[in-house]
Amino acid sequence: MKLIRDPVHGYIEVPDRLLPVISNPLFQRLRYVKQTALAYMVYPGMNHSRFEHSLGVMHLSLEFLKYIKENSSLEFLDQELMELIATTAMLHDVGHLPFSHTFENALQVAKRIYGVDVFERDKKTHVILGTQLVESGLGSELEKSFRTFEDPVKFITRVLLETPSNKEEKLAHLIISNFIDADRSDYLLRDSYYAGVEYGQFDIERLKRFLFFENDMLVVLSKILPIVEQFLLARMYMFQNVYFHSVVGMYNAILSQAIAQLLRDGYLVVPTEVKDFLVFDDNFVVSKLQLVRHELRNAIMYRQGFKRIKIEPGPSCIDKLESMKKEIYEDVRSSDGLLVYHEFNDVPYREEKDEAVYILTPHGVERLKRISPVIGSLSEIRKVVVGYHVSREDLGRKYEKILTECGD
Repeated sequence: MKLIRDPVHGYIEVPDRLLPVISNPLFQRLRYVKQTALAYMVYPGMNHSRFEHSLGVMHLSLEFLKYIKENSSLEFLDQELMELIATTAMLHDVGHLPFSHTFENALQVAKRIYGVDVFERDKKTHVILGTQLVESGLGSELEKSFRTFEDPVKFITRVLLETPSNKEEKLAHLIISNFIDADRSDYLLRDSYYAGVEYGQFDIERLKRFLFFENDMLVVLSKILPIVEQFLLARMYMFQNVYFHSVVGMYNAILSQAIAQLLRDGYLVVPTEVKDFLVFDDNFVVSKLQLVRHELRNAIMYRQGFKRIKIEPGPSCIDKLESMKKEIYEDVRSSDGLLVYHEFNDVPYREEKDEAVYILTPHGVERLKRISPVIGSLSEIRKVVVGYHVSREDLGRKYEKILTECGD
């Protein structure tokens, strides 16, 4: 076992079985991929990486599983399976492209605005790429570390693709990708820590001690309902105030434009081979910024040149902008990225089919919305930010007029 000092969780204990995977260059590459892209333009401390987040998710997965095993008496959940699930959690972001979700947005910009033929699957692009890397670049380490499993690679890829085939994979999926999971728990605590805000804080120590796995469901004991509410509200506040901050959005939109234009002009190509993926990180993209127009480069490097329209459109205004999407895209394209338009969208909590937070009450298992008026009142978060370079005041005036006239 190795100990890693972490500012969020204290000491992270890494089982020996996971060390070869951590040492693989594909995982080490995550040191050079920022967790929150250009959020440091507003929150200067947010320079942390996918590497430390992935270690944090691994750590919390083991913590969750330890208490689930105690609370639910799961005979099938032995130490090796717990460590395989933790490895899966640790690799959930291994396929992230430079600047994380901003690159995924850039792929959409490249396709929809500039007509570039690129592979993209919205926010799942990194998941698909990650499973390919697990299969082609990490297979030997995984097979050596988990010799008693028939196919640890398939286990990991099925869980990451959210296609579990048995109860072991179902448990792994719920631990890693659920309304209350190790991934969200770590990024809320970690991102709020580095942003210097309190929005993402919640009582993780109490939450993890009251988790159960019953009838293929992750269940939370009713006595900690306030902490479940605290968790989901923390996520909502982080999205509203940090991830969806309008200036953060504007700079990430500018970076998306720069990346999209590099893809359009052939200066960037998403790798298909492991050896090429190893060097495809934030530093690689930054080194290419000299090839984009200086207005975009100066904005990204020096926070110069762009303004945002300081009118936050309400629901009807956002609907109007949606109806104008073709015209907006044309203005972005014709200005070669000197107008930027970025949409934010998130649903803090929803219940569909088998998707829900399940609460164990004295009367049985209930869905969260049935017993929590607070969570039942949460609604979709929608925001739009429009920015422009000072050389295109004409476009700034055009969209300021539109936003003023359609104000709710």
